[in-house]
Amino acid sequence: MGDNPVEYQLDDSSPAYMILHAQILRKFSKWEFYLGAENLTNYKQQNPILAADDPFGDYFDSSIVWGPVVGRSINAGVRFKVK
Repeated sequence: MGDNPVEYQLDDSSPAYMILHAQILRKFSKWEFYLGAENLTNYKQQNPILAADDPFGDYFDSSIVWGPVVGRSINAGVRFKVK
């Protein structure tokens, strides 16, 4: 933990977490329709950048990202096959 102030001291390891993704696909002769979701558990790392409010300070550290920083996302789309 070193000489960092208390608010910048971190644990030695990250907690266990799970991320779930899903996709539903429907195929027709030349068309495909899909609906998907990423990070269904909506797990996000809190404060992934240490001292983000002071990017030129002594305690700034952007190398400690160990988990997702974006929450759940939903996507949909269409594909058309040309032969």
